Amino acid sequence: MENGEKRKNERVRFIEFYEVEPEDFAEAIPKFKEATRIRNADLDRIPKIIFPNHIMSVPGSNWKGFTIYEDATEEQLNNLVIFHPPEATFQFIPL
Repeated sequence: MENGEKRKNERVRFIEFYEVEPEDFAEAIPKFKEATRIRNADLDRIPKIIFPNHIMSVPGSNWKGFTIYEDATEEQLNNLVIFHPPEATFQFIPL
């Protein structure tokens, strides 16, 4: 099997971590809401969410969160990146 090729019937899962600086909250939150609206309107555009968005924050500190996805196509991964606001930093890690 080639590197990166998934086995038949094997589900590929990955976790997405993100972080937003406090000074960017006002600009990032409406963009997150709009991205969520777009995703909910066309579920095939992004990978399947198997563990929804969870946010962790401390007052005055960064807003950090994560979501777990599975069975992503290359196009869905590209769409996922496009939906993210530029005020946030993201990292995708296969599980």
